[in-house]
Amino acid sequence: MRPGVKSYTANSEDQAFMKIGPLFMTGIAERLTPEGKAGKLECVIACFEKDYVLIAKVGNGHLAISVDRDHALAVFQEIIPRVLKLTA
Repeated sequence: MRPGVKSYTANSEDQAFMKIGPLFMTGIAERLTPEGKAGKLECVIACFEKDYVLIAKVGNGHLAISVDRDHALAVFQEIIPRVLKLTA
C-alpha cells in the first residue's frame, strides 16, 4: 500500500485475499480456454462498487493493483502494458 492512500479494506483483509484470491481468479480465467486458443492469460480485472482490482501473475506470485472506480479505465490503459512486461 502506498503511504497516504486510504484503503477501502483493512491490511489484514488484503493479506488474506492475496494468499488465495488471485490463485482462484486466474485459475478460473485460464480454464475458459483450456487449450490456449485465446492465448495466454495476461491479467484479470475484478470490478467492485468502489474500486477495480487488476491481478496479474508475476514470477511465482501475483501482483494486485486497485484503482478507484472513477479512474480505473485511464489508469489501467496506462499501466497494463507495463505490468505485462513484468509477466513476460
